[in-house]
Amino acid sequence: MIQKTILTLVGTIGLGTSLLAQTATPNAAAVDTLTKEVAIAVFEKIDQPKAQDIYNQLLECGDGCDPQMIIRTVGSWDQVGAKLEELSVLKNTQRFQALPPAEANAAIRKQLLQFYIKHKAEKPYSVPLTPAVQLQILAKIDGLLPPGQPDPAQPATDQPATAEQPAVDAETGLSDEGNIDPVALQMSRLERAVKEEQEKSMWMIIASGLVGLIVGAGAVYWLGYRSLKSDVDGLTAQNSRLAAQLDQAQRSKPTNTPRPPQNQPDYKTKAEAYDTIRAELGTDPLAAIRQLKQSASQPASPAAPAPPANPVVEASVRPEPAPVPMSQSQVTPPPVRNEVLYFPPPSPNGLFDSGQQMPALSPESAYRFSISADKPDVATFSFEAEPGRVTRLLTYRNYMIEPACDSENSYSSQHTRIVNRRDGEAVRENGGWRVVTKALIRYE
Repeated sequence: MIQKTILTLVGTIGLGTSLLAQTATPNAAAVDTLTKEVAIAVFEKIDQPKAQDIYNQLLECGDGCDPQMIIRTVGSWDQVGAKLEELSVLKNTQRFQALPPAEANAAIRKQLLQFYIKHKAEKPYSVPLTPAVQLQILAKIDGLLPPGQPDPAQPATDQPATAEQPAVDAETGLSDEGNIDPVALQMSRLERAVKEEQEKSMWMIIASGLVGLIVGAGAVYWLGYRSLKSDVDGLTAQNSRLAAQLDQAQRSKPTNTPRPPQNQPDYKTKAEAYDTIRAELGTDPLAAIRQLKQSASQPASPAAPAPPANPVVEASVRPEPAPVPMSQSQVTPPPVRNEVLYFPPPSPNGLFDSGQQMPALSPESAYRFSISADKPDVATFSFEAEPGRVTRLLTYRNYMIEPACDSENSYSSQHTRIVNRRDGEAVRENGGWRVVTKALIRYE
């Protein structure tokens, strides 16, 4: 009920204003009619409750009513009202109110042309103000203010104008008759300037985006390069430290040349002497010694008495006893000798170097080899090292233990010794010994 009362009051005020405008000045009434018709065309295309309310009130009010008051009363569309205010500027000038009808009609046509050129890029004004709608509006203006001679300021359209109203080109400001409209020419220049500024801004935005992308890519590349360079420098420094440690360890490591231990008998010399005695005797020296001992322990048989006629003087030298022949069963074969050698850790592929073998346990030894004379090309080996070297072997177990041994359990830092659980087997190959079966150990 209240809304209906307000609408009635607004309509009454608009009607009164229209009557006052028509009574006051026909030129001002024509401007109000122009503003109202443009507002009707604009709000008709807006699908919104308040916009439709303004549209209905504009239809109800008579010619010459002020649409600004209706727009302000309903609210929410003050921006449209501010643009429509540009059409009402004419009626506020005393010079326009004093113009004759023909000149006032021409001024109103120019005003509509300027408004359309200025806002035709906006959809709410370009769509409703089609050429047909503009002609209808100008027809109503002609009814209020009879026109004089045809004026070059005709409605700006996107299609050729009718023969009665020569069209004005919005871009060049020329009408069909060749006349130049100053207002249209100025507006066309302004439009071109605006377009140039827009194009310039667009290219500036594109150039700024490209520069930003290049700078961003360069920054990302620089950060990645710095990070990668830092990692490479760290790895290089670590490699240098490891190389220095390895060089120092190699310098402090004793040579692997086998040296006979002190206060140890020379088994090789004794074996050579034994072989020489055996060659001279033709049999086992021990068996010959036993036979000599047996013959010496037997009592000598009494000598036969010599004939008395011819006495013989005994020689001072006692003849050696004739060797007693030995039967085949008394000759014993020579004993089989087993050889024991010690080796340092093998190569990563499980090959022991014969050039590094030693006859006795040394600080560099890690494996004990047993070689049988029956099978000189096959040996059994076990893990055996000095207790003081076990810690170093555990530290480098990947290179010193695992190529020749398998473990029953996993290694941990708490383990301090190694127990051999089962011997391994190796065969002679190219001056060395190749691991065939790994030994079995246990970490304790």
